[in-house]
Amino acid sequence: MLYCSNSSCSNPFNPDDNKFCIKCGQTLTPLFRNRFRVIRLLGEGGFSRTYEARDADKIDEPCVIKQFVPQFEGTAALEKATELFKQEAKRLYDLGEHPQIPRLIAYFEQDKRLYLVQEFIQGQNLLQELQQQGAFSEEKIKQLLTDLLPILKFIHERGVIHRDIKPENIMRRLDGKLILIDFGVSKQMKAPVLGVGTIVGTPGYAPIEQMRGQVFPASDLYSLGVTCIRLLTQCFPKPDGSDELYDALKGGCRWKKYFPKGTNITPVMIQVLDKLIQDYLKERYQSVDEVIQVINTENLNSAVGIDYTILQKLLASGKWREADQETWKLMLRISRREKEGYLRVQDIEKFPCQDILTIDILWVKYSNAHFGFSIQKRIWDSVGGKPDLDLETWKYFGECLGWRIKNNWKPYDFLSFTLTAPAGQLPRAVWSMRLDERRKRLSALTSRLVNCKI
Repeated sequence: MLYCSNSSCSNPFNPDDNKFCIKCGQTLTPLFRNRFRVIRLLGEGGFSRTYEARDADKIDEPCVIKQFVPQFEGTAALEKATELFKQEAKRLYDLGEHPQIPRLIAYFEQDKRLYLVQEFIQGQNLLQELQQQGAFSEEKIKQLLTDLLPILKFIHERGVIHRDIKPENIMRRLDGKLILIDFGVSKQMKAPVLGVGTIVGTPGYAPIEQMRGQVFPASDLYSLGVTCIRLLTQCFPKPDGSDELYDALKGGCRWKKYFPKGTNITPVMIQVLDKLIQDYLKERYQSVDEVIQVINTENLNSAVGIDYTILQKLLASGKWREADQETWKLMLRISRREKEGYLRVQDIEKFPCQDILTIDILWVKYSNAHFGFSIQKRIWDSVGGKPDLDLETWKYFGECLGWRIKNNWKPYDFLSFTLTAPAGQLPRAVWSMRLDERRKRLSALTSRLVNCKI
């Protein structure tokens, strides 16, 4: 392992040069050759193998090791592959301050092999999620855009274009956050951006200009749009290269006729996706901010005439406790249970899809996907949630949400009404009333979210 020999320098690697530390310029020395213990092979690509491993220096913390193993011959090709591998380490080093980009742990050469070590993301990629759960709903696509667009904004502002956005390169961490991975073919923007470069990316996701060797921020936006459409339609490129979504004769992506039966997409979302995937660069959104501005235009619909303006204002100002109380009052009003002061299983089973969707959209948006019914559902599912959930698992679920601590259920007033609270802790007031059958009511809620395609 290559570490900086300067004890006052915290930099353990050098992505650019294995002889000198980027941070302080000190000569590097080899240490801790047995630091990493390989667990299993995760995958193999064109010029690297990826392994899950444990970092002995960090109490066996999980990590990912990418080993540079080019599968081709030829000096020029090998040099380019080596450059891309080193470039990925440099990108991760530069972008590692973002919580939704894997953190670079180390980069080194050992036994004439290059290695890159990065944070291990526990979860699954969006292709795996699609295969398990079926086609994405509009709400899941909107959440994907809401979560991923700020990451793209972050990397674009630092002059980096990812160039390989696709479902396999978007991971959903166990807490529900989306993580953008695999910066192996990312490109540093240089002036002028118009310089022709190496053709990289995945066919079926890369725009025309990228296949011709040119990339722009809008190239990533195109790939993101295609990713959303494939998750909506479950239509993917075939091994023979054919792609039913793309009309080669007329040009462009013809995707609307491939919606699964019963899929409902609003005109606004269709408009957003259509503009993201325009063949001609100038006809697309040119920046992340343009897309964010459109999708943040909220439609606070209600099937029963409820006004959500107060809830929206409370959430927008971060008044989480007041917003929780308002959510409870609205749900009682919608279910005509204000006098009784609590919801029954049958009330939740009949709760209007449009209203539970609006409530969840507001909570998810203003908490940056930290709070919301859909967040609670994800955690409920992860512990095997069901109406007759055993007592120990139910207690564990409560601990995950911060509703329970030290073998006791926390009183409502003792909750932390801040974003430092565990994911999914809110909304809570609706569950605080009448503790009996709370497990069955939570299970009914998760089933309702599934039925409403949320």
